[in-house]
Amino acid sequence: MHAQLLWPAVRNLAIGTILAGACGTARAALVDAIEFYYAALDHYFVTASSDEINKLDTGFFVGWQRTGLSFKVAEPGTGDFGSAAVCRFYGVPAAGLDSHFYSASQAECAAVLQKFAGAWMLEADDVFEVFLPDFTTGQCPANSIPIYRAWNGRADSNHRYTTEPSVQLAMIALGYFPEGYGPPSMPVAMCSPTASAPALPVCTPTASDPAPYVGTVDTLLSHCTGNPTSYAWAGCSSTGSQCKATASVPGVQTYTVVASNANGTSVPASVNVKWQLPPPPPVCKQIVVTANSDLPVVGSRALLTASCDGIPTSFKWTGCQSASAMCYASASVAGVQTYSVSAANIGGTGAPAYVNINWQASPAPPPGFCSQFASFLYSDYGWNANAIASRDFPDDPGFAWNGVWVVKLSVPGDATSTMPGNVTVFEFDGPPTSREMTISRTPCDFRPVDPTGNNGPLLDDIGIDPSRGFVVGASSGTNVGLPPGSDYFINVRNWDAQGASFTCDPAVGRCNAEVYVKLPH
Repeated sequence: MHAQLLWPAVRNLAIGTILAGACGTARAALVDAIEFYYAALDHYFVTASSDEINKLDTGFFVGWQRTGLSFKVAEPGTGDFGSAAVCRFYGVPAAGLDSHFYSASQAECAAVLQKFAGAWMLEADDVFEVFLPDFTTGQCPANSIPIYRAWNGRADSNHRYTTEPSVQLAMIALGYFPEGYGPPSMPVAMCSPTASAPALPVCTPTASDPAPYVGTVDTLLSHCTGNPTSYAWAGCSSTGSQCKATASVPGVQTYTVVASNANGTSVPASVNVKWQLPPPPPVCKQIVVTANSDLPVVGSRALLTASCDGIPTSFKWTGCQSASAMCYASASVAGVQTYSVSAANIGGTGAPAYVNINWQASPAPPPGFCSQFASFLYSDYGWNANAIASRDFPDDPGFAWNGVWVVKLSVPGDATSTMPGNVTVFEFDGPPTSREMTISRTPCDFRPVDPTGNNGPLLDDIGIDPSRGFVVGASSGTNVGLPPGSDYFINVRNWDAQGASFTCDPAVGRCNAEVYVKLPH
């Protein structure tokens, strides 16, 4: 289930139309669960109720048409030993919903009932019966075939249930999300019982990664009906349902699988994999330093954040311990300490970036006008086209309710631009908060704007998510100009100009935000 989604789906299906089941039969009484489609809504619905099927077929529920697809289920109370009852929930219109949801997992049924009691009504706890797959492999029991579940991921949330691998793959290609157990590429939600021994297998192979890098291993998965007992692959070596493929050169490679059971051999089925060259090693350009001072004190901590290109998959730091893009540094003695980070991906390891921190024996005087505030959080941002979040530095006071967040922006001497950049302060992990943002040559500068920058900030913006544009060089239109080779300070405080007061509740302590800089180019 998706806790933040609304699922309008089946229009006006009356509650209580589920067929009552017989009890105590020794063999499963199999019926067809019929699939319907509502084109105007782009929604799917499946039911095994003869009453509902008749009303859908005769137009009692307007707009629904059969898709021609169905799968077998057991009537309530008639399933074989080991079968699972399927619960059905209805999303009530009063909650903005109009949808049905099915699950054969008692745990999932219970979770829906507990978490969404006000929005989802349990219509039946045994609408029909199926089998559950193995929760790890997704394999269905003997004499059953996979039922796949796909979720559209839209605000008008809707699920489609099918036993056809090709249909499931088509839905995934349309942007649907597969749900269930087993391989993430083709998980199995439930298993449809079969009336007799399976026929010849029918396979639809998939690749865990359709575009892997040369030299890596890609797992190929065969999704077959008919409970195969053996497999034969072409293009990679395996006698099982999975095959590990690799390649030494880029290009499209075709892999084929044939599956067999007691009734014979399947038609060969293939999947194409587009092998690509590894990316270049990532390049770390700089390290952003965030602390409760521009000159951290011995015994405190500083957050180091690597700014790297090339989609790194791992990091290596010197001077502090971390395997991620962030590292918390500290020092026991005063003086300059050098830290470095290098990043790696499948293409190799790039050159490291370095930063020096001048640890102080005692607190240094606050810079600029920062002494006018209870505290200030300071980030040496450099010339960086990324977002930075105050929450990532957990040490109090941080970006306090009555403090300032100073982000130092250093424009390189050779920087130029023809298109403007932008600085935006976003809400982060809290309610919408009015904030004041300035760009100044001085930290903690909230004086009236001075276009020259000599006696006040170059620009000012106040409100929810304040945002302003800038260029390198002379000002252009509404975009303030930042001459190259100089340092500037993005100053942020939680402030209401009309009331001339702080906008954060003192009881909260911190009012975290995110600063995003889009560099001019």
